[in-house]
Amino acid sequence: MQLDKTIIAIRERDILDILDVTMHVIAKCLRPLLVTFLVGVAPIWLLQHYMIGGFDLAALDEGVWFDEGQWRISTVVTIIACVVFLGPLAAVPTTLYLGQALFLERPSAARIFTDALRALPQLFCLQVILRGILMFPTLAIVPYAVWPYLNEIVLLERNPLFGRRKTITTMKRSSSLHGSSLGELLGRWMTSIIFAAVMAGFLFLAMWWTRCWLVGNLDLPRRTFVLCAEVSIWATFCYFTVVRFLCYLDLRIRREGWEVELKMRAEGIRLSGQLV
Repeated sequence: MQLDKTIIAIRERDILDILDVTMHVIAKCLRPLLVTFLVGVAPIWLLQHYMIGGFDLAALDEGVWFDEGQWRISTVVTIIACVVFLGPLAAVPTTLYLGQALFLERPSAARIFTDALRALPQLFCLQVILRGILMFPTLAIVPYAVWPYLNEIVLLERNPLFGRRKTITTMKRSSSLHGSSLGELLGRWMTSIIFAAVMAGFLFLAMWWTRCWLVGNLDLPRRTFVLCAEVSIWATFCYFTVVRFLCYLDLRIRREGWEVELKMRAEGIRLSGQLV
């Protein structure tokens, strides 16, 4: 591990720069990112696909449920609800991989699996139970705009959930990291929402247009609609998982001078090696 040699330059960036760098990170680590995306998303996708009746092909073809427009809206809302509520769990393998890939040339799958198991109790308490409690109209913004990097804190910093008074617990760490940056976090959250909606919309239209070009008509059967909606929304989620990780690094750099800490630690390791 070389703390001053990372896959991206450790420096401050604005949100537009982060959105651009994300594409470079995905291109550089495409294969492992695809694997971690699939591992994290597949179980939740199966649950969500079952909830919208995607496995009942006969019903999809016959259209036996709601009015057509109501059915399409219900399908999209269900997919988005699964992304919003269960997305943090789906992002676990990718976040752990990125945490290792930042410094290591060959991240360890075994370590990713072990770290995920260790973090599971905290993730269940904070990202499932607490998030479920906060899923009310007046509080739904809290997990996203006020504690957006809770996943990264749990997975990468590994603070205890409970401890004595002077112990830095996960929630204390979250408060110290997010505390004085509420305005900036809200701005980045709103920007990300806009970009995510546009990205998912363009992906959906691109897949629909490709089908229209191949079959020669503008029809959009229910089976095709479900597939296009799922792929566009989950692909956008995966992209913004990397965006959120880079935003987390950027916040640590701005708030804590993390790039200076890494350089000092790297020099300390080199000096200790020379002295020995």
